[in-house]
Amino acid sequence: MNGPARVKKGRKAAYKVRVTNSGRGAATGVRLKVTGRGTGFNAPVGRIAAGHTATIRFKIRFRKPGKVKVTYRASSSNAGGRSVTKRVRVRK
Repeated sequence: MNGPARVKKGRKAAYKVRVTNSGRGAATGVRLKVTGRGTGFNAPVGRIAAGHTATIRFKIRFRKPGKVKVTYRASSSNAGGRSVTKRVRVRK
């Protein structure tokens, strides 16, 4: 996950997430879901071949100030999923 650790409430922040398929077969139906207090993002990534990486760029808006725990979850219809949690400080 690449992006700012501090943002201003109500402003959009740009992030970049890399999703790697370390398995032996193609991962299909891959989705990226981002959740956190006062924010969210959900989008299809598609298919990721074995040993390849997909880069997803997106912007999210934080609506509540404070320390926000943001969870990035990549899941696949045939290969399971993985999540990473980061903290973002949202200023008033």
